[in-house]
Parts: sequence; structure tokens; C-alpha cells
Amino acid sequence: MKISRLKQLIREALEDQVKECPTPTQDVSLNTANRDRAIQADFINYGPLNVEEPGNYFVDVAKKWKTSLEAAKKSLCSNCVAFDISPRMVECIPGVTSEPVRDKDGILGYCWMHHFKCHSARACNTWAAGGPINKDDVSYDWQKRNLKTALDPEPIDPNIYKDDTNLKTAVQ
Repeated sequence: MKISRLKQLIREALEDQVKECPTPTQDVSLNTANRDRAIQADFINYGPLNVEEPGNYFVDVAKKWKTSLEAAKKSLCSNCVAFDISPRMVECIPGVTSEPVRDKDGILGYCWMHHFKCHSARACNTWAAGGPINKDDVSYDWQKRNLKTALDPEPIDPNIYKDDTNLKTAVQ
């Protein structure tokens, strides 16, 4: 087989994988395991559990980020750079219809940082401005860059969630 043909076959196989739905969108137990790790990891702190009764969640986030309560409440999954609500992802997330899974507080999408179905009204400490992802080509690009984790049938390795915020570095 010619090398050029082999390269073409590899490219095609990769493109097929990039178009698969992320495994956590299809497997409730995997999705739950990844989500629970994001809730339990203090430096991620995915929440609040109940968006209608957030308790002190956003007060604590505002203190951590050294910002106002109003600013913390605006830093939600709905406008995070890793929150995917592209048409292709909406089809990946099981729902009653092919429409987005919505409730009165927002929409269900996919978090590319932590690999689980994520609600737009929640937040976490790894939030980054610039979202949401609402175009298929951008969604496919995130998947291509996260291919192993996106298609892995095992929960995210908890060792990747090591808190490095307290590490001290020597100033030279």
C-alpha cells in the first residue's frame, strides 16, 4: 500500500472519530463520574447544585476570584469558552426531542474542560470568558484537540485534578 493512501485512510479514520458524540453524552454513569469529580475538586468547584437556591456558592466564588458578587454571578457556564451548545452537540445530548434540553434556568451543553454534560446556569473556578461554542466547526475542533478524553469510556483520571494553586515557586 502506498504511503499516501495509508495517510489518507488514517485521516479519514480520525475525521470519523472527531464526528462521534463524546462518550459522556452517551453514558450516564461516565458523565456522572466526570461531573462528580468536578464538584469534589475544590479548585474546580462545579456548582451550585441547585441553581434556584445557590446558597453561598456565588459569594464564595466572588471571594475566591476577588471580584464582586454581581461579576461572579455573570461568570457562568453559559458564557464559558468550553461550553458547547453547537447543533451537533445538541443532537449528542439525549432529550425528549431534537431541540436543546432546556429548563427555565437555561440549557444543557457539554463542558470540554471537564468532559460532562453541563448546565448553563452553573459555574466553576476554571471558567474562562469567550463562549459558548455554538458552531459545529468549533465543536469539532475542541473534540479533535481532546479526542482521547472525549471518546474514553473510563472516567477522567482524578490525578489530573491536582490542585496546584498552593505550590510555591522559588523566586530567583
